Amino acid sequence: MEFDRPDGRVVLIGLDEFAAVVAAADAFGRPSIGDAQYLALFTGQRLSDRLAMKDEGLVNGRRHLRQSKTGQLVEIKEAPQLAARLLLARRRVMALKDERGLPEPPAQIVIDETTGRSYNANTYRHVFTDIRDLATFGWLARHSPREAMARAQGLAAELAKAEATLFKGLPVANDAQRQATLDARARRLRDWFAELATREDAGAGRAAADNVVALPIWKLAPCPALAFIDERYGNADLKNDQDLRDTCVMLLDRAGNDLLSICDITGHSYQSAQLIMKSYRARNADRADVAMEKLVAFVSKEGLA
Repeated sequence: MEFDRPDGRVVLIGLDEFAAVVAAADAFGRPSIGDAQYLALFTGQRLSDRLAMKDEGLVNGRRHLRQSKTGQLVEIKEAPQLAARLLLARRRVMALKDERGLPEPPAQIVIDETTGRSYNANTYRHVFTDIRDLATFGWLARHSPREAMARAQGLAAELAKAEATLFKGLPVANDAQRQATLDARARRLRDWFAELATREDAGAGRAAADNVVALPIWKLAPCPALAFIDERYGNADLKNDQDLRDTCVMLLDRAGNDLLSICDITGHSYQSAQLIMKSYRARNADRADVAMEKLVAFVSKEGLA
């Protein structure tokens, strides 16, 4: 029997969205989540490999990262942004060693602050989801960490519950109107976040009225761009950790790298890397501009005035 197979999930995380998640992780006392995000952005490795990865230092200008489960060595030219983050991560791991009286610091790069050990994948996903929700919906300045997380989790649940009425009258079908419907759903999702912002601003105005000096509303401003419409099914979704693997491929592609070079870094198969680039290449306006400039130069050279 043959069944329709939906396209794989391919989602691009913008650098502003990446920065929002890392900032939320650091502010909430979970910088290990930010460490894993940096590893994903600059190596394109799978989550299981990142959680098991050990840093063996620099050899001939390349960062040696070993995967504990497979023993595979990943050699990647040093990126200054990743180097800076790894240095901070190692300092935190050494501090955890002293705090917990461990005989040796953990060998892995990504260490759970609450246990002093490496994460298992299930725990990491739960913690990442909380941090991602906090980045999406923001942290009000008047809230404690516990209150900020409870609010973010509540709003994520509110969005999921509101989806049925939010997209009422906009059924997604495989027809000529499909893209128009998805675009309309995206607009309604943006409107939902705009209404939420209006409510928050009104609440801040009431709080400011009770104070001689108005207090800042946000400790961390929300990043609603982390919410999007999944074009496979038309539902509202939030970007996740694994999307950074796709993002790494796309950034390498946009930086002008060929397919073989990209796969050498990320470990993707050529087929999967091509799928990712196929999904987003047409949306790169800068690439289209360069291509058009080349076309104009070519036809001019051939004598077309």
